[in-house]
Order: sequence, then structure tokens, then C-alpha cells
Amino acid sequence: MDLARPDDRYLQATGVFYLSGAVHTVTFDNAGGVVALMKLLEAEGDDSMVARMYLTPQGETAPSANLRFHFNREHQVAAAVLVALDKHRRLHSWMTRGDAGRDDVTLVHDSWNPDDTALPPESFIFLPELRPAVVEFAFLEELPPPSVRWASVPDIGWS
Repeated sequence: MDLARPDDRYLQATGVFYLSGAVHTVTFDNAGGVVALMKLLEAEGDDSMVARMYLTPQGETAPSANLRFHFNREHQVAAAVLVALDKHRRLHSWMTRGDAGRDDVTLVHDSWNPDDTALPPESFIFLPELRPAVVEFAFLEELPPPSVRWASVPDIGWS
């Protein structure tokens, strides 16, 4: 998918993550940085909060794509939603699809509105499956990331 952006600008991968009682805003230079952060999040991240990543054209303020993911360390499950704006200004949205669904775990795509943004169990993937999808989102520029299954969904419900 060709994301919305001026042709002469690259997409910068950034994110907001919750770790050790602090909010961290990160700009990624390469896939190794994403892998290192994901390992840290999987081991010590605040799994009560939703992580957010963005692909933003250089020099712009509005992202062309937004990935949100939530995980449960104890049960080793995760789910993600992705919204992207293409060059024709069409909005696309997807949700992960997996076989890790559990009735005793709630995952959401907005920590501040959990009742309105609960993800269905069929969106749950195993936590180790999340890392390659996040790396692909940041640097592969193929959306949705091919390492996990995705289902196209109507408006996810955030702006």
C-alpha cells in the first residue's frame, strides 16, 4: 500500500510506550531498535497500557499509519489494530486474527476507554508473534504486516 505522504519524504517510525512507571516516546532508526524495545516491553513493559506506533512522513505532524497493540504477559497473548491512510486519502483498518483467544483475558486498543475498545478473542495472537509484526510495520512498508493474519474491519473507532 502506498501511504499518504509527499513523494520526496521518507516515513519515520515512532512510538509511545509504558515502561517502569514512565511514558517513553521513541523514534526508531532501524529494525534493531524496534526488536530491542519489544524485548524490553515483553519482559518489563506495563501490560495494562496500550502501546502506540506511528509512521509519519518526514516534516509532517499527522501520521499516515497508526498501530496500537496490547498484550498480557501472564497469558502470553496480544492483539493489534492498524489504521492507514493511502495516497488516495482512503482510510484502511485492520485487526489481528489469531488462535490465542481467551475468555479470561481482556485486551483493548485504547487504555483510557477500555469498555468501548475491547478486542474480540479472535483477534488474539501469541505474544511472540507480535514482535515481527511490529518490526514489519515500522520498516517493511507493507501493510498490513505479513507475519500475522489480519482482517479488514470497519472504522476502529478512534480519530
